[in-house]
Amino acid sequence: MRAEGGTRLLPTDKDGCAGNERDGLGATHEQRIKFDTMGYRGTLLSLVNGLALVGFVFRRKLPTYYKGYWIWLPKESWTSFFSRYEPYMAQAIEKNLRAGDTFWDIGANIGWFSLVASKIVGPNGRVFSFEPSPDVFNLLSANTRGQHSIRIIQCGVGNDDAVTAFASHGPSSSASFVEEVTKINQRYLPEAPIRKVEVNIRKVDTLVKQLGPPRVIKIDVEGFELEVLKGATGLLSTARPTLIMEIHPPQLNLSGGSEALLFQLLRGHGYAWEVINRDPNSLYSIIAKPVYGQTAVRDLCR
Repeated sequence: MRAEGGTRLLPTDKDGCAGNERDGLGATHEQRIKFDTMGYRGTLLSLVNGLALVGFVFRRKLPTYYKGYWIWLPKESWTSFFSRYEPYMAQAIEKNLRAGDTFWDIGANIGWFSLVASKIVGPNGRVFSFEPSPDVFNLLSANTRGQHSIRIIQCGVGNDDAVTAFASHGPSSSASFVEEVTKINQRYLPEAPIRKVEVNIRKVDTLVKQLGPPRVIKIDVEGFELEVLKGATGLLSTARPTLIMEIHPPQLNLSGGSEALLFQLLRGHGYAWEVINRDPNSLYSIIAKPVYGQTAVRDLCR
């Protein structure tokens, strides 16, 4: 459930237990250092960004070139004419999604990958974007307005169908149903208080009855991954979609889960997985697909 601090909200790399929260310009500390040392390339990108602002002065949205796609964002959310944000995630989505497919974005944040997926599935496909944080949902709504293949849904996804408390932290990228998880990166957005707000939470299996099954699900829920999977056992046993998931070990433990339990659940439903990216702050991303035969399952818990 990601969002950026401040008002300029193009996605960049993000947090973890080590704390890599983005600043008001949408950049992490490491990215600012890298940008400052880019030399002429950084200067050229700054020039291009300035020209884009001037050239599109009368447009409500500005373009960003990303992995072969033009992504248009409102000026309030735009930061750059060019982005290399999480290319492994975009590559995984692109390889497993086709025109006309249905894509679920659980923990959609401001909608970056929902917008990418909408380009892939086209006008005959569908994208469902789930985000419980009120402030972040407002940004998601603004960023996806006019995208007819995207339906945004203000709710969390877990192992219950209820109304429950969510530890909201303004536009933070790290808000969670578990307040201790939200607090991990509180220092990076100190001006925003943590507020308990009542939000809807739904099981995947409940949502499938209303929306139909997806082909691909992206899950980025700040340690709530196991709860999402617990509420999806019916779908994992029947339609068996591809899962692209970020795993946050410290946050997962604080949320009452563990990597061992998560992979045990995947293994029990006949899924194989592989790591597609590993961050130095312990966060990593996997892609999980159904297989036939338990010997094909990679046991990352050993």
